[in-house]
Amino acid sequence: MKVRKKKKGIYLKLTFFFLFFLQTTESYAYLDPGTGSVILQAIIAFVAGTITVITVYWAKLKQSIKKIFSKLKKK
Repeated sequence: MKVRKKKKGIYLKLTFFFLFFLQTTESYAYLDPGTGSVILQAIIAFVAGTITVITVYWAKLKQSIKKIFSKLKKK
């Protein structure tokens, strides 16, 4: 019974959450052409940062694996 109440509560919360974001309101904002380039720069920076982080940690992982296998080879 408790599981049903929890599921019912979760479904109710999700329903309210989605209904809240599905409501449309008017926005009195102006987006100039420069905004698109700023968004594009942010996306490019995110991708470049992600690639850099993956490359650094991949190199560390590779180095650790080589170290483990070189120790096993010496024995």
